[in-house]
Amino acid sequence: MNTSGGPLAGKKILVTRPKNQADSLVKLIEENGGTPLSFPIISIKAVKNEQAAARLNQLNTFQWIVFTSKNAVDYFFRLINELGISLGDYKFAAVGEKTAETLRRYGITSILVPERYDAADLAETLKKHVLKDERILFPKGNLAPSFLKEELKSTAVVEEMVVYKTEPEDGLDWSLIDITDCFFFMSPSAVSFMIKGLSDSQNNMIYKTPVICVGPTTKTAAEKCGFKHVFMPSNFTAEDMVNCAISYFQGGR
Repeated sequence: MNTSGGPLAGKKILVTRPKNQADSLVKLIEENGGTPLSFPIISIKAVKNEQAAARLNQLNTFQWIVFTSKNAVDYFFRLINELGISLGDYKFAAVGEKTAETLRRYGITSILVPERYDAADLAETLKKHVLKDERILFPKGNLAPSFLKEELKSTAVVEEMVVYKTEPEDGLDWSLIDITDCFFFMSPSAVSFMIKGLSDSQNNMIYKTPVICVGPTTKTAAEKCGFKHVFMPSNFTAEDMVNCAISYFQGGR
């Protein structure tokens, strides 16, 4: 671990992403001299229920399949593989390049991706490409908002399908909160789970700690919870989050 130099030297960064998804972010922090503190506050588990199975058995009634997270892609394909369902000729859309990369690993090559990687821009992009009354399947997590369904209701029929559930992780070392110089939040649920788990003394000091959020929805959640110093990179990637932290600590903004 390189902590002797670099723009994040001496800084302890709390990484709230699940361990099996945090490797690249941890490596980037270390490469820039920081000390990543593993705090995987989110537990993600597959959901398999009769409603999802019934919807997948009618998959051929949809024209589009839309994803707003890497997890949704992974758990959707896990589910259709378990059910022995093969994909036909569908149109795919992804909220950002990381989600699209995951789709490509499953053999999907033609993917609609908005220029700005957020749900609002995805909705606007879909409005330009989806035909009137086309049916869209939206695999998602249990805590994902129904933003796309609401935004597209006058354009298309959007059917949501929960393929994974997000829950707070047990057995975390909450004393890490007290020595953290910066929080990295990858989702609104990570923000809310942390706030719910704080002790009274931590609740009094945590809001002054700088926060780097992966996107606008997470940023809004952090601001609503009361964090005073909330930042977000212009591009919603792990690399840009690290650069945002570097900018903060070097410039004091």
